[in-house]
Amino acid sequence: MSKRPLAELVNYMQGKSLTYGWDAVSLYDQRKANELLFQQYVQRFNSGNYIEPMKMVAEWGDGSYKEHIYNLKLSAPRLSFESADPSEGARARLTMDMVGGMIVSTNSSGGATHVSKMQQLLPIGGPQLWMDQRVTKGTVSGPGDVVIDLKNADRFMANFVVGDLTQADVGRRFQEYFEKELTPEQKQFPLGRLTGDLNDVLTPKNFEIRTMKSDPLAVMGDEAYGDGAVMMFITLRDGTDGTSFPNANSPYLIPADGNGAKYTGAMLLSSRVLFDKIMRGPARADIGYGINFLDYTNGNGAGQDVGWSLRGSTGGISHEFIHHYRVRSDDFPAVFTANLYSWFKVDEGGPALTISGQGNKISFAWNKSYTTRFTRVIDYQFPYPDDEEEGPLSFVCNYTVDFNVNLDKNTGVVNFTHDPASSNFEMKVTGFEHLFDMMWEGVNMIPIIEDYFRPKLLEILKKLTTPTIDTFLARNLLFPGQNALQLSDAFVPGDLALFGQIDPLRTSIALAPMNSTIEAGSKLQFTLSPMPSNVLWSVKDVDGNLAQPGVISSTGEYTAPAAGVLDEGFVAALVTAKGTLNGQPVESSALVSVVHHSIKANPMYVACDPGRTEILEAESLKGERLEWKILTPQWGSTLKPVEGNPNQYLYEAGKNIDPDMPFPVDKIEIKTTVNNVTTYAYVHILIRGTTIGTPMHLSEASDPSTGTVQFELRGKNGPIDPELVTWRLLHGPGNFNDKTGVYTEPSAMVPGSFVVVLGTVPGPFVDTHAVAAVPLPLTKYVELIEDVNLALAAGENSLM
Repeated sequence: MSKRPLAELVNYMQGKSLTYGWDAVSLYDQRKANELLFQQYVQRFNSGNYIEPMKMVAEWGDGSYKEHIYNLKLSAPRLSFESADPSEGARARLTMDMVGGMIVSTNSSGGATHVSKMQQLLPIGGPQLWMDQRVTKGTVSGPGDVVIDLKNADRFMANFVVGDLTQADVGRRFQEYFEKELTPEQKQFPLGRLTGDLNDVLTPKNFEIRTMKSDPLAVMGDEAYGDGAVMMFITLRDGTDGTSFPNANSPYLIPADGNGAKYTGAMLLSSRVLFDKIMRGPARADIGYGINFLDYTNGNGAGQDVGWSLRGSTGGISHEFIHHYRVRSDDFPAVFTANLYSWFKVDEGGPALTISGQGNKISFAWNKSYTTRFTRVIDYQFPYPDDEEEGPLSFVCNYTVDFNVNLDKNTGVVNFTHDPASSNFEMKVTGFEHLFDMMWEGVNMIPIIEDYFRPKLLEILKKLTTPTIDTFLARNLLFPGQNALQLSDAFVPGDLALFGQIDPLRTSIALAPMNSTIEAGSKLQFTLSPMPSNVLWSVKDVDGNLAQPGVISSTGEYTAPAAGVLDEGFVAALVTAKGTLNGQPVESSALVSVVHHSIKANPMYVACDPGRTEILEAESLKGERLEWKILTPQWGSTLKPVEGNPNQYLYEAGKNIDPDMPFPVDKIEIKTTVNNVTTYAYVHILIRGTTIGTPMHLSEASDPSTGTVQFELRGKNGPIDPELVTWRLLHGPGNFNDKTGVYTEPSAMVPGSFVVVLGTVPGPFVDTHAVAAVPLPLTKYVELIEDVNLALAAGENSLM
């Protein structure tokens, strides 16, 4: 059901309970909630704390293709919620940015196993992995930790492809890794920790999460499409879980005022908890006179959809009224007696004393009308007989009083205050008017009866000592420790209904931009809202590898480190501002990824047969137009833009193969010019002009961590004498000995560097070739190089 304005929504709620049998329901505008969850993600960002850098091998095709994923760094997980029918479980999405890593592909199809592709993962372009699951139950532990368990994630996706694996296939490979490699603790996503009195009746115990569209009929393009709520169905301390949830057509409980901008959050405390658990005890003590209230049972009218109220079941006030007076010029004494009473329970006199929600107030109502008996005796003294009369007496006693609902907008605490102006007291005693003496004495007697009953009624309903209701823990359960849902309106139409905005900035600050990617050496200005006093800025490498990951000025201007210090091609820096706001210490952080240069091109290296095609992709940091060019036209290769995707070009390998160079390397230049500064990136393509007949290995004595390795070819009896091999360095920096196959990397190199080595063993009829591609620096990729070397050995085609 579509959104209603506040007044209409509160009117709809009158007399109902809309918590679906749960103790409380907190609702957050889905867009606002996801924004705030992203802020939390930045605050807790530390890529090493959740999942260690990953390595895995993914096979595809007939098994001859393998993807060696190495040192894949994932950011801290970021929680968000996807729209769904609220009758089903909400889908929680945990997104992790891939902020670094290398993918090396090996291929044994149509020849010997060799490295056929290398790709580098950088923050540019936003490579991501995400997992979805229906959230079953969140819990609050003893210390107050609020946790969502993601062990049942049933859908993993990546927003990139590997080889011929689709995004879903890549996701499934990661799912296998997560299931096997992650501990149960790593599969629990902590929302935060509750602080305060964790023994209060309003302390959350556990919760279920659902999501709901504001308009179930909205379709793509509609203003309401994507608008919805994250709903938390909460069980409080000593409570039991509800058993039902709303459906797509149930009422939407966040008001529509201000085109949906005025209210972005709400909380309902069930009428059962409000009246039966919170108000019952204090009301019994305040009223006294033996009062008790009906138990919350179906037989007493309870139901999860019914707004519960307190209704008296025992107790009351009774008074044996005796009134002495004189008649006949005060000559003779007379007495008027009647048993006057008013019981709290429902009886022949009317409904029970009731305490119920009436919108912006809690109303006490006690309205009774009884028929009792009276006796009047006049003592005329001897010898005259007494004049005795008796008969029915009508006794009406009506009393109502209201308690206004008060909300402290600064603390979110709700209490109820007596409204004297709302009190309405009415008493009638009739049935004796036909007696001659009562025509005068009745005028005196009625005030006496009122003087007895009125103070007792006024006293028992004079105050409501219900504890102040602090919903901080329950209404901020999705954001523990933060006063995220700022309340502005409170009503009790049935449940206690609280409305407000998701706006933690009253008690915290926000740093913007929150997540950025910039080029090495460039600047980025940060701003704070609201601006605290005594601001101190700091910056750190979240991985702790770079001692000075840039500098930041006293005005929040960040200067990224120079490209020369980015050994891995990037650094993830956390910028933090601390200060004082309204006398309280506050801080906020933002994530900035610094990349070596502003163009990411992939694959960085690929092997391709003549006449075959490959999709090449490049993306600039700020989306600038890229220029593509083949710098080696002699091989006859071509480049064509891919229609509909400006970041992709279709490469077709040339066929102009020189017999003396059967493995030429094409060099593709990609550049962009901004403010007269040109940035370059390159893709290198090995054209396989002939068959790769045997794998190329690193010798067993090689130690990549030293920066020097020896390439070798192997025969049936072991390594082939390097003097029998013709060696060539096809691409890459460093020193290569073409007699021994020994390679030494340079002392400094550009991130993303690699070498391609060709080894040829001449034969009487046909030469046998081996090709190796190795990422640099060797010292960084020791484990990857060893894993690839083992893969090559497993698919070995030995010579001789």
